[in-house]
Amino acid sequence: MLLKFESLGRVGEVYINPKNFKTMPLFLKTWKDFLSLDEKIYGIYAKTIYNPKERFLVKGREDEKKAHELVELYHEFLREPLTFCSKKYYEYQLKIKAFEGLPFANGWIGSKVVLVGEAPGRKGCGLTGICFYRDASGMLLRKTLFSLGINPDFVYITNVVKCNPPENKLTRFGKKELGLLERELNILKPKAIFAIGRTAHKALKKFGFEVLYLRHPAWYVRRGVKEPNEEIIEEYKKVREAFISINGEIS
Repeated sequence: MLLKFESLGRVGEVYINPKNFKTMPLFLKTWKDFLSLDEKIYGIYAKTIYNPKERFLVKGREDEKKAHELVELYHEFLREPLTFCSKKYYEYQLKIKAFEGLPFANGWIGSKVVLVGEAPGRKGCGLTGICFYRDASGMLLRKTLFSLGINPDFVYITNVVKCNPPENKLTRFGKKELGLLERELNILKPKAIFAIGRTAHKALKKFGFEVLYLRHPAWYVRRGVKEPNEEIIEEYKKVREAFISINGEIS
Protein backbone atom coordinates (compact mmCIF):
# COMPACT_ATOMS: atom_id res chain seq x y z
CA MET A 1 0.00 0.00 0.00
CA LEU A 2 3.01 2.29 0.49
CA LEU A 3 4.77 4.04 -2.37
CA LYS A 4 8.26 5.31 -1.55
CA PHE A 5 9.26 8.63 -3.07
CA GLU A 6 12.65 7.28 -4.13
CA SER A 7 10.96 4.59 -6.25
CA LEU A 8 9.41 7.23 -8.52
CA GLY A 9 10.91 8.16 -11.84
CA ARG A 10 11.06 11.61 -13.34
CA VAL A 11 10.74 12.34 -17.04
CA GLY A 12 11.05 16.00 -17.92
CA GLU A 13 8.90 17.88 -15.41
CA VAL A 14 6.78 14.84 -14.58
CA TYR A 15 7.01 12.31 -11.75
CA ILE A 16 5.92 8.81 -12.78
CA ASN A 17 5.50 5.42 -11.16
CA PRO A 18 7.23 3.03 -13.59
CA LYS A 19 5.07 0.13 -12.34
CA ASN A 20 1.92 1.83 -13.65
CA PHE A 21 2.97 1.75 -17.31
CA LYS A 22 2.30 -1.12 -19.69
CA THR A 23 4.92 0.51 -21.90
CA MET A 24 6.99 3.62 -21.33
CA PRO A 25 6.07 6.61 -23.48
CA LEU A 26 8.65 7.78 -26.01
CA PHE A 27 7.91 11.45 -25.38
CA LEU A 28 6.97 12.91 -22.02
CA LYS A 29 8.00 16.40 -20.92
CA THR A 30 5.16 18.30 -19.28
CA TRP A 31 2.00 17.46 -17.36
CA LYS A 32 -0.01 18.04 -20.56
CA ASP A 33 1.91 15.22 -22.25
CA PHE A 34 1.34 13.14 -19.13
CA LEU A 35 -2.45 13.60 -19.12
CA SER A 36 -2.80 13.02 -22.85
CA LEU A 37 -1.47 9.45 -22.64
CA ASP A 38 -3.75 6.76 -24.08
CA GLU A 39 -4.65 4.42 -21.22
CA LYS A 40 -5.25 1.51 -23.61
CA ILE A 41 -1.60 1.71 -24.66
CA TYR A 42 0.13 2.91 -21.51
CA GLY A 43 -2.13 1.57 -18.74
CA ILE A 44 -5.16 2.81 -16.82
CA TYR A 45 -2.99 4.22 -14.01
CA ALA A 46 -0.33 5.77 -16.24
CA LYS A 47 -1.58 9.31 -15.57
CA THR A 48 -0.99 9.12 -11.84
CA ILE A 49 1.66 7.66 -9.55
CA TYR A 50 -1.01 5.76 -7.59
CA ASN A 51 -2.91 2.52 -8.02
CA PRO A 52 -5.03 0.51 -5.54
CA LYS A 53 -1.96 -1.41 -4.33
CA GLU A 54 0.18 1.71 -3.84
CA ARG A 55 -2.02 4.41 -2.33
CA PHE A 56 0.15 6.29 0.12
CA LEU A 57 3.30 8.21 -0.84
CA VAL A 58 5.96 8.31 1.88
CA LYS A 59 9.14 10.39 2.11
CA GLY A 60 10.55 9.43 5.49
CA ARG A 61 10.10 7.60 8.78
CA GLU A 62 7.35 9.90 10.08
CA ASP A 63 5.37 9.43 6.86
CA GLU A 64 5.78 5.65 7.07
CA LYS A 65 4.46 5.53 10.64
CA LYS A 66 1.29 7.41 9.64
CA ALA A 67 0.97 5.38 6.45
CA HIS A 68 0.98 2.10 8.38
CA GLU A 69 -1.81 3.45 10.60
CA LEU A 70 -3.81 4.37 7.48
CA VAL A 71 -3.22 0.91 6.01
CA GLU A 72 -4.54 -0.65 9.23
CA LEU A 73 -7.60 1.59 9.03
CA TYR A 74 -8.15 0.65 5.39
CA HIS A 75 -7.90 -3.07 6.20
CA GLU A 76 -10.44 -2.58 8.98
CA PHE A 77 -12.72 -0.99 6.37
CA LEU A 78 -12.21 -3.99 4.07
CA ARG A 79 -13.00 -6.46 6.87
CA GLU A 80 -16.10 -4.60 8.08
CA PRO A 81 -17.31 -2.39 5.21
CA LEU A 82 -20.86 -2.07 6.53
CA THR A 83 -19.49 -0.57 9.74
CA PHE A 84 -18.33 2.41 7.69
CA CYS A 85 -20.56 2.46 4.63
CA SER A 86 -24.28 2.03 3.96
CA LYS A 87 -25.35 -1.34 2.56
CA LYS A 88 -26.87 0.27 -0.56
CA TYR A 89 -23.69 2.16 -1.41
CA TYR A 90 -21.45 -0.82 -0.66
CA GLU A 91 -23.44 -3.19 -2.86
CA TYR A 92 -23.42 -0.70 -5.73
CA GLN A 93 -19.68 -0.16 -5.31
CA LEU A 94 -19.05 -3.88 -5.71
CA LYS A 95 -20.89 -3.81 -9.05
CA ILE A 96 -18.94 -0.98 -10.67
CA LYS A 97 -15.35 -1.38 -9.46
CA ALA A 98 -12.59 -2.61 -11.77
CA PHE A 99 -9.93 -3.14 -9.10
CA GLU A 100 -9.23 -5.25 -6.03
CA GLY A 101 -10.39 -3.70 -2.75
CA LEU A 102 -12.53 -0.62 -2.11
CA PRO A 103 -12.03 3.12 -2.66
CA PHE A 104 -10.34 4.85 0.25
CA ALA A 105 -7.79 7.64 -0.27
CA ASN A 106 -4.44 8.39 -1.88
CA GLY A 107 -1.66 10.92 -1.67
CA TRP A 108 1.47 12.09 0.06
CA ILE A 109 1.08 11.36 3.76
CA GLY A 110 3.42 14.16 4.78
CA SER A 111 1.98 16.97 2.67
CA LYS A 112 -0.30 18.10 5.52
CA VAL A 113 -2.66 19.35 2.79
CA VAL A 114 -5.88 17.33 2.50
CA LEU A 115 -8.62 17.61 -0.11
CA VAL A 116 -11.90 16.00 0.93
CA GLY A 117 -14.44 15.22 -1.78
CA GLU A 118 -17.99 13.94 -1.45
CA ALA A 119 -17.91 10.34 -2.74
CA PRO A 120 -16.23 8.22 -5.43
CA GLY A 121 -17.53 8.79 -8.95
CA ARG A 122 -18.96 5.94 -10.99
CA LYS A 123 -16.52 6.50 -13.88
CA GLY A 124 -13.71 7.76 -11.68
CA CYS A 125 -12.70 6.68 -8.19
CA GLY A 126 -15.54 4.15 -7.97
CA LEU A 127 -14.14 2.40 -11.03
CA THR A 128 -10.38 2.86 -10.48
CA GLY A 129 -10.05 3.21 -6.71
CA ILE A 130 -8.06 6.46 -7.06
CA CYS A 131 -9.70 9.66 -5.81
CA PHE A 132 -10.54 12.38 -8.36
CA TYR A 133 -9.11 10.36 -11.20
CA ARG A 134 -10.22 9.56 -14.75
CA ASP A 135 -13.74 11.06 -14.82
CA ALA A 136 -14.43 14.63 -16.03
CA SER A 137 -14.48 16.34 -12.62
CA GLY A 138 -11.44 14.41 -11.41
CA MET A 139 -9.35 15.29 -14.43
CA LEU A 140 -10.44 18.93 -14.26
CA LEU A 141 -9.20 19.07 -10.67
CA ARG A 142 -5.89 17.48 -11.67
CA LYS A 143 -5.41 19.84 -14.61
CA THR A 144 -6.23 22.83 -12.42
CA LEU A 145 -3.65 21.90 -9.80
CA PHE A 146 -1.03 21.18 -12.45
CA SER A 147 -1.80 24.59 -14.01
CA LEU A 148 -1.12 26.15 -10.60
CA GLY A 149 2.24 24.39 -10.36
CA ILE A 150 1.10 21.75 -7.85
CA ASN A 151 1.28 18.07 -8.76
CA PRO A 152 -2.08 16.65 -7.58
CA ASP A 153 -0.31 13.43 -6.62
CA PHE A 154 1.51 15.33 -3.87
CA VAL A 155 -1.52 16.35 -1.86
CA TYR A 156 -3.65 13.86 0.09
CA ILE A 157 -7.12 13.24 -1.36
CA THR A 158 -10.02 11.39 0.23
CA ASN A 159 -13.84 11.41 0.33
CA VAL A 160 -16.50 11.68 3.02
CA VAL A 161 -18.32 8.61 1.68
CA LYS A 162 -15.94 5.86 0.55
CA CYS A 163 -18.38 3.77 -1.55
CA ASN A 164 -19.97 5.10 -4.72
CA PRO A 165 -23.67 5.94 -4.31
CA PRO A 166 -25.95 4.42 -6.99
CA GLU A 167 -25.81 6.54 -10.15
CA ASN A 168 -23.61 9.08 -8.34
CA LYS A 169 -26.60 10.35 -6.36
CA LEU A 170 -25.42 10.93 -2.81
CA THR A 171 -28.52 11.10 -0.63
CA ARG A 172 -27.05 10.75 2.84
CA PHE A 173 -24.04 10.29 5.07
CA GLY A 174 -24.06 9.51 8.76
CA LYS A 175 -22.07 8.40 11.78
CA LYS A 176 -20.58 5.44 9.87
CA GLU A 177 -18.90 7.57 7.24
CA LEU A 178 -18.02 10.41 9.59
CA GLY A 179 -16.41 8.06 12.08
CA LEU A 180 -14.06 6.67 9.44
CA LEU A 181 -13.18 10.11 8.07
CA GLU A 182 -12.49 11.53 11.52
CA ARG A 183 -10.11 8.68 12.34
CA GLU A 184 -8.36 9.19 9.01
CA LEU A 185 -7.85 12.92 9.63
CA ASN A 186 -6.67 12.31 13.19
CA ILE A 187 -3.91 10.09 11.82
CA LEU A 188 -2.90 12.65 9.18
CA LYS A 189 -3.02 15.75 11.43
CA PRO A 190 -3.21 18.10 8.42
CA LYS A 191 -2.45 21.81 8.56
CA ALA A 192 -4.80 22.68 5.69
CA ILE A 193 -8.11 20.95 4.86
CA PHE A 194 -10.10 21.79 1.75
CA ALA A 195 -13.75 20.75 1.43
CA ILE A 196 -14.44 20.01 -2.23
CA GLY A 197 -18.17 20.64 -2.51
CA ARG A 198 -20.99 21.41 -0.08
CA THR A 199 -21.40 17.85 1.19
CA ALA A 200 -17.77 17.68 2.24
CA HIS A 201 -18.02 21.10 3.85
CA LYS A 202 -21.10 20.08 5.82
CA ALA A 203 -19.41 16.88 7.01
CA LEU A 204 -16.14 18.50 8.05
CA LYS A 205 -17.88 21.28 9.98
CA LYS A 206 -19.24 18.59 12.30
CA PHE A 207 -15.67 17.85 13.47
CA GLY A 208 -14.80 21.40 14.35
CA PHE A 209 -11.82 21.46 11.96
CA GLU A 210 -10.85 24.72 10.29
CA VAL A 211 -11.86 24.10 6.69
CA LEU A 212 -11.63 26.03 3.43
CA TYR A 213 -14.53 25.50 1.01
CA LEU A 214 -13.98 25.05 -2.73
CA ARG A 215 -16.67 24.44 -5.31
CA HIS A 216 -16.62 20.89 -6.61
CA PRO A 217 -15.10 20.52 -10.11
CA ALA A 218 -18.42 18.93 -11.13
CA TRP A 219 -20.01 22.37 -10.65
CA TYR A 220 -17.74 23.67 -13.40
CA VAL A 221 -18.17 20.59 -15.59
CA ARG A 222 -21.97 21.03 -15.51
CA ARG A 223 -21.38 24.52 -16.92
CA GLY A 224 -19.32 23.19 -19.81
CA VAL A 225 -15.86 23.76 -18.30
CA LYS A 226 -13.50 20.89 -19.12
CA GLU A 227 -10.20 22.76 -19.09
CA PRO A 228 -9.02 25.10 -16.30
CA ASN A 229 -10.34 28.61 -16.80
CA GLU A 230 -9.61 31.84 -14.95
CA GLU A 231 -12.45 31.30 -12.47
CA ILE A 232 -11.46 27.83 -11.24
CA ILE A 233 -7.76 28.72 -11.18
CA GLU A 234 -8.49 31.79 -9.06
CA GLU A 235 -10.58 29.69 -6.66
CA TYR A 236 -8.15 26.76 -6.38
CA LYS A 237 -5.00 28.86 -6.01
CA LYS A 238 -5.65 28.60 -2.25
CA VAL A 239 -4.44 24.98 -2.50
CA ARG A 240 -1.14 26.11 -4.01
CA GLU A 241 -0.72 28.83 -1.38
CA ALA A 242 -1.28 26.34 1.45
CA PHE A 243 0.97 23.69 -0.09
CA ILE A 244 3.90 26.05 -0.73
CA SER A 245 3.51 27.65 2.69
CA ILE A 246 3.76 24.24 4.40
CA ASN A 247 6.10 22.29 2.12
CA GLY A 248 7.88 24.62 -0.28
CA GLU A 249 8.47 23.28 -3.80
CA ILE A 250 8.76 19.52 -4.38
CA SER A 251 12.00 18.60 -6.12
